[in-house]
Amino acid sequence: MKELLKQLYSGEGRLSLLLLQAKEFAEQFDDEDLIRFIDKELNGYDAGELPEYRIIKAEIIGTIKNAYGQIVKKDVTINFSVLSKHVGIDLSDTHIPDGIGFIEDGLVELTGQLVQRSIPPGAVEMLNKTFKHNNPQFHLSSASHSFGKAALQFILTKVRQDLITKMQKLNKENEINMDEVADDIKSDVINVFVTYAWEDNEHNDKVISFVNFLRESGYNATMDRKESQEDTATDFNQMMITGISNSDKVIVVLSEKYKEKADNFIGGVGTEFRIIFEQLKTYTNKFVFVSFGKNPNEVIVPTAIGGRDILNLKKDQDETKFNQLFAKLNSENTIVFSEVNETRVEVKVQEIKPFKL
Repeated sequence: MKELLKQLYSGEGRLSLLLLQAKEFAEQFDDEDLIRFIDKELNGYDAGELPEYRIIKAEIIGTIKNAYGQIVKKDVTINFSVLSKHVGIDLSDTHIPDGIGFIEDGLVELTGQLVQRSIPPGAVEMLNKTFKHNNPQFHLSSASHSFGKAALQFILTKVRQDLITKMQKLNKENEINMDEVADDIKSDVINVFVTYAWEDNEHNDKVISFVNFLRESGYNATMDRKESQEDTATDFNQMMITGISNSDKVIVVLSEKYKEKADNFIGGVGTEFRIIFEQLKTYTNKFVFVSFGKNPNEVIVPTAIGGRDILNLKKDQDETKFNQLFAKLNSENTIVFSEVNETRVEVKVQEIKPFKL
């Protein structure tokens, strides 16, 4: 079991095989909840029981033909938001009920960054009625949901995280403890992944300088620009997911552009923020949200993390020489309080004098 737990923590191994190994321990300890979770993730979900992380926001793209059956446009994006409001269902949502092994195989075979899943003919017929109403001379012959590869990779990350959580629960009363396993695979090196939204050269260069400063300060810090130099065919989505999942600390550099993309789940930042927001529920001490002190928090902080602590690096530099930053990265307190004394201070009681006129 110890080797299984190490693989889960480190991000190694094919997830479908790790689920099978975990099922053996779940059956050994008669954990019905874990068995049920593993079976659904391995064999796939039925309609109506799909968890939220398997519902992906996508674009509807279609092939349009004219009255003569000739293709006029192919893989063109079509907006069905009005129809979605009318039927009470977001038609751009695509459901991923497939087993984890099927998803893993699909990712291996995928050559590009976009995934297309065909919409069933019956649903296409419904979409076509609305399409023809607005475009009488054309009809929609086929349609698909199109979304980024990172959305499927996120499912694997989320299932791995949930499996770790459930294994922690399973081992709570047994001799093998997840914290002990985590300690076994930790080293003195603190791995830091710095993520941000691409903006102008001034901002991007400042992030590069920040990462270099962290490395000079003794942290194994990295970022997309560093990783892409070391890999001639970088998969940025996979790099982002791996960086967030496998790092000890993740520094999120907030900016106006980051807030815009995170709030609207746009592009790589949108996918990344979805992963971060999900991991925050379990790993509350992993993420460090920072600003360069240029703009007020209300214009750079994504709505979903509005109540969290944001470290102003300019202020930290000027007032403490980055002591607050280093404390967060080291998971150390800057104010050390005394231990609670075993003896409490005795409260003096005021004596009531006898009544006398």
